[in-house]
Amino acid sequence: MLSGAADRLNPGGRLCVISFHSLEDRIVKNAFASREHGCTCPKDFPVCVCGFQQTLKTITKKPIVPDARELEINPRSRSAKLRIAERV
Repeated sequence: MLSGAADRLNPGGRLCVISFHSLEDRIVKNAFASREHGCTCPKDFPVCVCGFQQTLKTITKKPIVPDARELEINPRSRSAKLRIAERV
């Protein structure tokens, strides 16, 4: 889903993903990062030769987690993490 979802967005569209386990969150984080910083060229190259084009820009560097008020209302939300990226 993550590999194709960004391609279906219009420029400026936002992709929001809620994960409930650390392994799921890692998959989402890595998928966003690969679309944002996926260049495979060595750092010492003056120009990118791999042809990578950035398609996503991460809006939230750290995941958004529920606050104390949300946890009182909905205790099952304690492990939820929200990550947001925008189509460039």
